[in-house]
Amino acid sequence: MALLKNKLLQVLLGIMFAWLPLQGSANEAQNTFEKIQERGILTACADPYSYPYSVKNVTPPGFDVEVMGALAELGGFDLEMYWADTGTRGGMSRALRNSIIKGRCQIFAGVGDNDDDDVLMGQLAFTKAYMAVGYVLVTQNKAAGLSIKEIIDAGMPIGVQMSTPMDDWLFTHGIKRALQADNARVMRDMVNGETDAAIVFSHAPSQAKRNHPEATFVLSDNYSADQLYAAIGEDYVPEGLGQQLWNLKFVLRKQDKTLRDFINQGIETLIENGTIARLVKKYDVPYFPPLEE
Repeated sequence: MALLKNKLLQVLLGIMFAWLPLQGSANEAQNTFEKIQERGILTACADPYSYPYSVKNVTPPGFDVEVMGALAELGGFDLEMYWADTGTRGGMSRALRNSIIKGRCQIFAGVGDNDDDDVLMGQLAFTKAYMAVGYVLVTQNKAAGLSIKEIIDAGMPIGVQMSTPMDDWLFTHGIKRALQADNARVMRDMVNGETDAAIVFSHAPSQAKRNHPEATFVLSDNYSADQLYAAIGEDYVPEGLGQQLWNLKFVLRKQDKTLRDFINQGIETLIENGTIARLVKKYDVPYFPPLEE
């Protein structure tokens, strides 16, 4: 009988101690926003080497940092940064595991939502989108002021990053390309005058201008996905590449629902009052409103 009681006690203790961490985790998640309120500090994670999105120990610090600062200000909080390098081995997933998942920050900046939930690893959740990013046309010299159709008709090579959807689209439609391994090298060719037109991701010209303020290229105001398709005689712009835009969102821990509600409401406010657009354009990056989901 005593043996049976001891075994029953062991089982009960095992259940209790197994439950305690879960209870603590739930309480911690429930109180995340309250802890931010008590400390008066929102701690954010971002890549330290990702200008114009975020950059460490530089003023201005990147539009993602400034947007998160504006979100913190809405709650009366200060912003504190924890830097997580996404460019090392393991990339974004490793950065998320070593930062927000370990509780070193409450929000992670500037993660693209391409409908691949693997990046969330079952532990994280996206906020609402605060902007979209996508392809832009950059021109100079002989291509200055020309439309995408005029550039294609003139047979000018268009700088583009290889092995991207845009590269594939241009190749499929027989449009002359000047290939490079990444957007930075595409823009380097522009700076060196080797190409006069390029279709690159919307942050790339800002990065190039920061490194080469003497550059003469400009973002074309005469460019859209519809114009690109019309240039080769197509009157239908399919989803995906045709839209040429992807949403940017912040990432939080899945269980921090109160914080997510606060951030989502803040995003709506900062979009409506034009703050996000103003901060993004400050870095010579075009602001694209979030795509509807």
